Amino acid sequence: MRVLLVFACVAAASFAARPPAFRLSPDVRPERYRLEMTVLPDRPAFEGRIAIDIDIGSPTASIWLNAKDLAVQSASLQSGSDRLSATVDLRHDEFIGLTFPRPVKTGQATLNIAFSGKLDDKSAVGLYRRSDGREWYAFTTFTAIEARRAFPCFDQPEFKTPWSIALRVRSSDTALSNSTATSETADGAGMKRVTFAETKPLPSEVVAFAVGPFDVVDDGVAGRGRVPVRIIAPKGRGAEAAGARGATREVLARLESYTGIPYPWDKLDHVALLDMPFGAVENPGLITYRDRSLLADVEHDTAEHRRLLRGLMTHEVAHQWFGNLVTQRWWDDVWLSEGFATWLSTKLSDLDVPEWQRGVAAVEARVRVMNSDRRPVRLEMQSRKAMDGVYGQAVYQKAGAILRMIENWLGEEPFRRAVQRYLKSHAYKTATTGDLAAAIQEETGKDVRPVLASYLDQPGFPTLRLTFDCNAKKAAVRQESKLAWSTPVCVGGQCSVVSGAAGEVALDSCPVTPNAGGAGYFRVQGDSIATLVKSAWSTLTSAERLSVIADVAALPPAEQIALLPVLFRDRDSSVLAAVNKVALKLALMPHADLEALRKAVK
Repeated sequence: MRVLLVFACVAAASFAARPPAFRLSPDVRPERYRLEMTVLPDRPAFEGRIAIDIDIGSPTASIWLNAKDLAVQSASLQSGSDRLSATVDLRHDEFIGLTFPRPVKTGQATLNIAFSGKLDDKSAVGLYRRSDGREWYAFTTFTAIEARRAFPCFDQPEFKTPWSIALRVRSSDTALSNSTATSETADGAGMKRVTFAETKPLPSEVVAFAVGPFDVVDDGVAGRGRVPVRIIAPKGRGAEAAGARGATREVLARLESYTGIPYPWDKLDHVALLDMPFGAVENPGLITYRDRSLLADVEHDTAEHRRLLRGLMTHEVAHQWFGNLVTQRWWDDVWLSEGFATWLSTKLSDLDVPEWQRGVAAVEARVRVMNSDRRPVRLEMQSRKAMDGVYGQAVYQKAGAILRMIENWLGEEPFRRAVQRYLKSHAYKTATTGDLAAAIQEETGKDVRPVLASYLDQPGFPTLRLTFDCNAKKAAVRQESKLAWSTPVCVGGQCSVVSGAAGEVALDSCPVTPNAGGAGYFRVQGDSIATLVKSAWSTLTSAERLSVIADVAALPPAEQIALLPVLFRDRDSSVLAAVNKVALKLALMPHADLEALRKAVK
């Protein structure tokens, strides 16, 4: 190690180029990776070699790529018959710099790097290890920018390329990665080499592997392509996978039907990790979960655990299309991954509940995120510090609610066709918010860009006041906010986009909900709320009634109390739970009329 450190210092001293601020230059792009690593989970270090085929856009004497907490034993570049040894700069926390004795010409070349790193038993990002007290395991959690802790790479989502991976592990261990193992050969001294099929293009954040003495539970095949499905558990815990078995088949069938695209990868392993920073990560072909989410012993394998697991599994499998097949080009558009998976998993989970309960979970999630809405969905991501907020609830629940609002405006089937166009146009590539808007406009003729800009790039939401003119069959809409909004407003069966302070929506009948389906990401205030509760409560769906209760909760206390006698007569338990929260909040308000509240509750 001392020799390596001296080498690194000497190399750094002679390296003149400056590293990127955060984002790598697009002038050097990876086209294919060939990675081989030796991973022994009970040892505190790993080592590997990586060959990266690159395309160089203009002559350069230096190349920067990402690496963090790695040591480099050697680095070179092969360009045709010309092989150049590289001087290595490891002084910069997120980067490795390679400089060459003379400029490298444009075109194709290959970087070859030998490296090593710490196999940490405390951290839970990058490549790390854990013990259950008897056996050691090694896992990866790379999302969002931690693949660079395991190997040098171009660790950005737009650099999406095929990967060939081989793992040298102990003969007694199982090695897993994104694709199917194609060979397993003895490698001497109790070791073996497991080679995996080359993947389709993947961003580095969802490259994944795991090593250890796993129980492998066969779960048959699923999808149009009849891909093999397995549940992977720590040694001795295979029986705890019973609740997870069978769910993939129906989940995959629903997602293939909605997207119109067969499952894009060659197999699907659901892997239980002893520790990870997220509830699950959607790595293609190798979805990882916290063990307590995926597995359950007989005592804890309840109907509720299976329901929660099925919802989590639907979210992660939805990512196989949204995030993996089509990847956001940069982190400001991560909502294209998380928002779509959240919206679609909720939509598909609704198929498992009675029709009158559909939409309830989506409205409950929308109300929760609106109550804490302080940030835009899209944020600039230009530093590791900024990336701390890349997975805030806004990109999950708020983005999912915005998609539901747009679907409600455009119609389920036109929106579905637009989503399919978007996926097919960008399959195995990257996309932006603009690409989604273009697909929607091509399919439906509607320009959604003003709506997306309003709701993705601004914090909060507007308050709408509607005045109904039933004789003229129209409703005047006034938007109240310090910000400017373009809002799809759906009243009954009619929708219009209200831009600026005022607009109007056509009416089919009166009275009618001012937020059809409870899908609009806005508050409704004014006399229309009291009229709706008193005159048409029973005509609303459960989802719409939940949405109205959230609007009621923003009224002055006296107006809330006056509506409670109607609200408390509701027969839906989810609606009554929301009404109880309103009453409890009123009881804690110092300015509430407690005597009137007691009478209303009674």
